[in-house]
Amino acid sequence: MKTSIYFSLMFFLLTGIGFAQNTQTDSLNSEIQLRTYLEKEPVPLNDEVVYQVELSWVGKLNRYRILEISNPVLTNLKLRGSGSSNRFYLDDNNQPHSLKKITFYFTPLEMGMAYIDGITIKYQDAVLNQTGQLMSQRIGVKITEPTSRPGEGMRWGKMLVIFLAILFIFTVIYSIIRYFQQKKKQEIQEEPQQTVEEEFLQTVKQNIRADNGIPEKKFNELMDITKQYLRKRFDLPAGAEFFEIKIVLEKASVPQQVLSKLEQFYQRAELVKFAGEPVNETELHFFIDTVELLLQEMNKRNNLNR
Repeated sequence: MKTSIYFSLMFFLLTGIGFAQNTQTDSLNSEIQLRTYLEKEPVPLNDEVVYQVELSWVGKLNRYRILEISNPVLTNLKLRGSGSSNRFYLDDNNQPHSLKKITFYFTPLEMGMAYIDGITIKYQDAVLNQTGQLMSQRIGVKITEPTSRPGEGMRWGKMLVIFLAILFIFTVIYSIIRYFQQKKKQEIQEEPQQTVEEEFLQTVKQNIRADNGIPEKKFNELMDITKQYLRKRFDLPAGAEFFEIKIVLEKASVPQQVLSKLEQFYQRAELVKFAGEPVNETELHFFIDTVELLLQEMNKRNNLNR
């Protein structure tokens, strides 16, 4: 009797534990996936290693926000540059899919094995307001002997002719450039100097505020002007992510209030570009004020440092 009661009790206990485990659900409705790979392998010494990092999920682009991407730890490689791109599409079942690709370009240092240690990506789920992180695996790549470039086997006579032709063209172009430079220098000396910020403030005033066009078109033009300014002032590429821009602006002592508004501007731009969301006049004027505030703050700091 006691043995029967004991086995019955153990049966219900184990059944209860199994039920509790089976009913546990995932806290995220849309799981973010990480994939890393090399464009090609092996790689010659005089070529470059192209390392792709892809993040994908089911849903709109604004479902996840990338908070931080760690720099890869390299062995026998040197970072040359990086870039990123976004893609949004619908599958055959009309389900939305988002893809974010980050590309790293590495220069090999010597022949042999090279390694890219795993990177850590921190992200935030905008729907559930949860954060998480992903880690990639270590990747090895073999660096082989340098290969011959196209045209290296050209004969010296042909190379000499090309060199002389290029030298002649260069001399003509240089003379023309020097002429216009001297002419422009004289014109600049006669006109008052304008800072980069004052130049872009005037552009915003003339091209955005004075224009009565469609809000979405003016919004996109405002984003283009902002990217042109960041490229001219800080040498930031047009496709730079906001976390890269934020680091540069923080070093320039831009107030957090301005950075917060600028981040809203970039987030809204992704929705307008990839999801086709409309922009109303109130939003447009808010972001115009944000860009002008950034330019005014930077102009104030530059004038103080003169």
